[in-house]
This record gives sequence, structure tokens and C-alpha cells, in this order.
Amino acid sequence: MTEFKTDDSKAPSYTSVDHVELHNTEKQQQKLTSPKPDCLTHGPSQVPLLDHELQKPQAKDIIQTLAAALNDIADEKKCTKCTVENISTLLTGHVRDLRAAKRSGEWSKEDKKALKVEIKGLLKPVKKDVKSLWKAN
Repeated sequence: MTEFKTDDSKAPSYTSVDHVELHNTEKQQQKLTSPKPDCLTHGPSQVPLLDHELQKPQAKDIIQTLAAALNDIADEKKCTKCTVENISTLLTGHVRDLRAAKRSGEWSKEDKKALKVEIKGLLKPVKKDVKSLWKAN
């Protein structure tokens, strides 16, 4: 039998990485980067988690349906009341789905908090503008 001599001091060190840990790390990195290109005015997205959620097929479908419904409101041949009822039903169903996803654990606690912070930060200037508009009248 042949005996091999090895020098353990020069042996390369390998670290075993669990596939689940690697997948979670990649998933976390994917959430931290926005799928959209950088804005010329604002630079990199300040709401990467929200961008990621809005790029999902279900969210895109809802956004396109809302856009079509808003066009229907402006169309004189369409019934405004029916269109508003359809928009309300669509939004209510989407909010119901979001709440179910939130409760089912589809989002981690950190994701929920981060999304909340992003949405609040995004809507704060809008709220301020609307309040000042109402107070001005």
C-alpha cells in the first residue's frame, strides 16, 4: 500500500456552507436591491422592498387593471358608479390577499417592518401636500 505524505499547514481551508444559508443570503441580497434602474433625480431606489413587491406578476396585473379602470372613469360611455365599485372590489381583494400573506408568515418580521418604513417614507410628502391643500381652502 502506498502512503501519501501531506503537509497539513499548506492545505487549503474550505468552509462548508449550508445550501439553505446560501439561498437565504441570496434572497436577502435580492430584496435589498431594486429591480428598477437608478433614478436620475434620486439615485438608487429608496424603496427596494416595495419595488420588489410591485414587480410581482399579481401586483402588475392589479396595477394594469387599476389603470384601465381609471381610464373607464374618464370614458363618457362607461358607467362611473360601476367602475368605482369594480375598483373598490379590486382594492379590497388585494388588501385581503396582502393581509393573508402577512399573517401566513410569507413575509418575515423584518420585511414587514422595512416595507412599513418604506411606505410611510414614500407617502409622508403626499400626506403633507394633501393636508396643506385642504387647509388652504
